[in-house]
Amino acid sequence: MVDVFLDSRLHDHIREHDWRTMNVRSVMDDYSGERLVVLHHCPAEKIDFEFLQTVTLPQTWEMKKLVITALLAKIDAGDKNHPIVKQVYEAGFASNAARYNKFINQLRILAEISNTMLDRLLGGLVVSERQIVCRFSETRMENLHYDLDSNCDDHEAFRLYINLDATPRIWAVSYPVSDLIAQGGRRIIDGIPEDLKSEVKLERLTGRAFGGWNQRATERKSPRHMIFFDPGDVWIVDGRSVSHQVLLGQRVLSVYARIPIAGNEGKIRSFRERLAEAFTRAASVPVGAETAQVGYYTPQEITASPNLKTDWTDVFGGTCTGMVRRFDDHGLVESGDKLSKTS
Repeated sequence: MVDVFLDSRLHDHIREHDWRTMNVRSVMDDYSGERLVVLHHCPAEKIDFEFLQTVTLPQTWEMKKLVITALLAKIDAGDKNHPIVKQVYEAGFASNAARYNKFINQLRILAEISNTMLDRLLGGLVVSERQIVCRFSETRMENLHYDLDSNCDDHEAFRLYINLDATPRIWAVSYPVSDLIAQGGRRIIDGIPEDLKSEVKLERLTGRAFGGWNQRATERKSPRHMIFFDPGDVWIVDGRSVSHQVLLGQRVLSVYARIPIAGNEGKIRSFRERLAEAFTRAASVPVGAETAQVGYYTPQEITASPNLKTDWTDVFGGTCTGMVRRFDDHGLVESGDKLSKTS
């Protein structure tokens, strides 16, 4: 079951379908229509949730998104000394062969289920790439953002998630990108050339609306629905199209498919086209008449972000310190020991 706590300032863009009886075209219309779509009763019977909920991998950048297909390819090729294989075996399972082998078997099942679901949802489309990723390390309090896919003007992106944890995965979602642009009007698009690549436009829109990574501590103006995905819940959403933030989660399956525009003409409406249409609508909304409730940050107001690749352990690790950590819009506050002292 999924619990959604609705924000009345934002329209309800959550949809739900039953895997057993769904009309695939209707599901995909919701997806491309900038909706977050929950899928009930998906074929997940082979997943050993009880076991997977005991797995914790190191809080490192490499383990943040463990690519199942790449890991299995290394294992099947007999490359036991590959750094990622060794890190999973030694750091993730303390060289416990029985637990490690059970985990690898579960990864094969997750890959099988993912491919089965992709085959049905994307049937009839040309798919150039599939990537199946698992996360068994903690994410807490991301910034509100849109996903940035490099060179995305020549393809569409499809994303599916399954909560593998024993507790809810907590998300917040805010404006679909077309709504943000249309309601933000000239104030949100001024200074963003229309001939830029879509991901560059999106990066600038994200910063202007929600600030940077460190604004996660202070950005509260934007409306957002709070979503609790229970263990085993399945959902699909285009992160480029729906602004979102993970507030807390530890274990999740993340499935990505790349759908090239070439070969799929007339079957999909491209992200680039949707952005262009929204920019046209925004141009007719003068500054002062905008209705999107966002920060409208200037570049000077966006504080410098950490290098998440090199600083991942510091950003998302070190959580069990026995101390209070404080964050502001410059990041972690080095405030020293604030523990009460008694004589």
